[in-house]
Amino acid sequence: TITKEEAEHHPKKNMLMKALGCTPYVEPDTLVKGFLKDDVLLICSDGLTNMVEQEEIFGIIKSNVETSCDRLVNRANDMGGYDNITVIVIEND
Repeated sequence: TITKEEAEHHPKKNMLMKALGCTPYVEPDTLVKGFLKDDVLLICSDGLTNMVEQEEIFGIIKSNVETSCDRLVNRANDMGGYDNITVIVIEND
């Protein structure tokens, strides 16, 4: 019910909705999506997305996929890096 821009700065944006170990059974959210040739998949923690804007992340990955993980972590650290920063980039070539 809020905009994307509002969500980026919402005070509860990091609130966990599901976690392992809280109940005997956790129902995972799943999504099936095609992974086509030349697609790039980014898996990262909020340590990256809290520090680097989405457009900049996209630009860094697009400019050089092979070096993008190191560059993204370095950029997040340059911006303050107050949280753990995890980045995985997978290119389907």
